[in-house]
Amino acid sequence: MRKKIIYFDNAATSGIKPPSVIKAICDCLKKNNANPGRSGHILSVKAAEIIYNCREKIGELFKFDNTENIILTKNATESLNIVINGLLNKGDEVITTSMEHNSVLRPLTYLKKKKNIKIKMVRADLNGFINPADILTSITDKTKLIVITAASNVTGTKMDIEKVREIAHSNGVKILVDAAQGAGTIKINLKESPFDFLAITGHKHLFGPQGTGALIIKDSEEIEPLMFGGTGSQSEKIIHPDFLPDKFESGTLNTPGFAGLSAGIDFIIKKGIDNVINYERQLIKYLTEKLMEIHEIKVYAPFVNRVATLSFNINGAQPSDIADYLDKKHSICVRSGLHCAPEAHRTINTFPYGTVRFSLSYFNTQKEIDISINALKSFIMKNKN
Repeated sequence: MRKKIIYFDNAATSGIKPPSVIKAICDCLKKNNANPGRSGHILSVKAAEIIYNCREKIGELFKFDNTENIILTKNATESLNIVINGLLNKGDEVITTSMEHNSVLRPLTYLKKKKNIKIKMVRADLNGFINPADILTSITDKTKLIVITAASNVTGTKMDIEKVREIAHSNGVKILVDAAQGAGTIKINLKESPFDFLAITGHKHLFGPQGTGALIIKDSEEIEPLMFGGTGSQSEKIIHPDFLPDKFESGTLNTPGFAGLSAGIDFIIKKGIDNVINYERQLIKYLTEKLMEIHEIKVYAPFVNRVATLSFNINGAQPSDIADYLDKKHSICVRSGLHCAPEAHRTINTFPYGTVRFSLSYFNTQKEIDISINALKSFIMKNKN
């Protein structure tokens, strides 16, 4: 009989959702299962209200008043692609970092081949931290965009995105922040820090379901849509609308998903994002200290300012073997490998095998960490025998 599962893979997707999220999704499917903005009947109007309320909740969390500039997407990857593909043209320069996810690196690499854009990659240090001064020295008169993650999905390292924003705007460059790992784990206030573009996903630290995300845009005039199609607006025209949010929202939105995302964000707001962040900070500190007590374990970037994500390896063992053992013998769910961020692993010298990653959430406990530490000790003893 399988033991109670311990879920430490929240950087991939949050494993435990608040009950209110599940209820909101079910209620939507039971009571408001219609297409938002496509019809005038009562169910369609109620579905549209769900979409509107989700924009409002996102705006409330990130202190952003222009809700029509909150584009609802299926994930952070789509949000990133909207900006990268819609803004950059032939000959443009873009600055990014070695800690980025493939959702940034792959579209940029595609445009390098397709549109001959120039990519400048700023290397992080061994702790996965980017020095903003290195970004400053990389800017030229051809630099159009800086793309940077709010926090690494490998080391958990928080980036100084506010300083990078100041550098970008003082040099007339736009900044796109990948907040897939930052939304819900870092306080982001767009009134105080008006990033040009903020890409978020709903299914990680915002406790929403998969298939939800958003792109928050300060000014959309320069960006071409990624897709064209039905929006429910200006149906008499075969030209795609150029006003927000319809400009970037072709096709039917995931209404049940955004009902769940609204509930997930509402959960964070009611708990208080400071309380959520502080609790996760205590957990990751406790985990780091416990891991570093074990001589055979190497923790990467142990002393950085981080979100609740951490990578490590065990001397003489493959990351995949460790993750498999934790899963099959102790019902502990973690992720091993390269985490879709190969340059990050080259940066911390863990390429090509990667690391074991523990990523925690508000729903984890110190007791679960203690159980996992004992499981790692048993793996080490097993390997010695």
